Amino acid sequence: MRLRFKLTLQSTLIFALTLAIVFVGTYVIFKQYTTNIFFNKLTDRALIAGFVYFEKDEATKLNYSKQESIYRVPLVDEIVQVYDTTGKLIFVDHGPALAVSEQRVNEIFHKKEVDFYQDGRQCAGIYYQDNQGDFVIISSGINVTGQERLRNLGITMICFFFGGIAINFLLNAWLSKRTFRPFTEVINQVNSITAENLHLRLPQQNGSKEDELQKVIATFNYFLERLEVSVKSQKHFLKHASHELKTPLAALIGELQVNLQEKRTEEEYQHLLVNLLDDAQHLKAIMEGLLTLSGLESNRTFPIHKIQMDDVLWDVLGKIKITHPHSIITVEVVAEQEDTNWLIVEGNEVLLSMVLTNLIENAIKFSKNEPVVIALNYTRHLQISIKDQGIGIIHEDKDRIFDLFYRGTNVNAVTGHGMGLHLTKRILDLHGFHLSYQSVINQGSTFVIDFS
Repeated sequence: MRLRFKLTLQSTLIFALTLAIVFVGTYVIFKQYTTNIFFNKLTDRALIAGFVYFEKDEATKLNYSKQESIYRVPLVDEIVQVYDTTGKLIFVDHGPALAVSEQRVNEIFHKKEVDFYQDGRQCAGIYYQDNQGDFVIISSGINVTGQERLRNLGITMICFFFGGIAINFLLNAWLSKRTFRPFTEVINQVNSITAENLHLRLPQQNGSKEDELQKVIATFNYFLERLEVSVKSQKHFLKHASHELKTPLAALIGELQVNLQEKRTEEEYQHLLVNLLDDAQHLKAIMEGLLTLSGLESNRTFPIHKIQMDDVLWDVLGKIKITHPHSIITVEVVAEQEDTNWLIVEGNEVLLSMVLTNLIENAIKFSKNEPVVIALNYTRHLQISIKDQGIGIIHEDKDRIFDLFYRGTNVNAVTGHGMGLHLTKRILDLHGFHLSYQSVINQGSTFVIDFS
């Protein structure tokens, strides 16, 4: 069942239930009111009958004549019955007497006034006192006019009930169609978005930001944004992986093919294995960098904790000492602080360790066994600077050193794959930290991490 038709049907059912409650309540109240009005008329008729029958000798002639003229115009199918104190019927007027039980007559004697039904007729009984004695007068009749009005009211309500339901259903169908029209347009726009045009976004509709449709559009656009980033990340990963892995794999395969053409000496095989190990480590570095970069692009959220950066630095230096045992690294603490709270930052320890590792290994690689100086400084926040004594960065490369897979024109003699600085910059950007550098040709470069 379509949502639009379902909503129309439910709205109509609610309207029908509400209308039924209102109509039934109105009918019941009107019926009760009509019944009470007729009981009051019967009571008045019983009082007039008592006056006509028992007050002729005491009332004035004019008053008596007026009441008698009223009494002589009976209600429809009216019957007046008079009983004495023994419960004996002593008088009947306007028709045959109803079979009223002795218990009912005694009830009227005690309660003075009783309304009841007898043989499908409404009856009003009163206790009447006169100098001639005490009597019970019962006036009964059929409320033909009231019943006709109730019947007409019922027919009218039934017609209006079904007519109202039909009109309400049509109006609800029109309203639901009008309401869901923007949703239909949005669905058509969504269906037009494919993997080739993920850059498209759903246009905002007219209305308040609190409108449910606006929220759906905003949520879907946010979903498209994340999906586009993820798809681009996967495309970039495949593109970069195929591009960067092609050269080392080709070199590795070519070297194996050449060496397999004829037998080699043990020293030549040893040299081959060393070269293969270098190529394998190069491939591993590229794959790890690509996987890390792909993960950052597809998932921009990662665990954040308070970490002590000096502990992270010492841990990184311990691992670098194993892989670069001949490197010379000095650490300076420039800030003069009594406590160590200034060394605490909020970030991801694994990613920030990768940042320090990349920058320090780059400094070692380009310094050619010259000392690398690491300084921890504090002004208003923590800064870590890493200074090498390498070849520096030429002016033409300064705007591109953070591009993925870009390598400076003066570093061809140094092995690398052009991912470290790009990955480092990306990690710091996601943390909200800033990376800057200064470089002088043949004197070295200084990279500064600003944890602001």
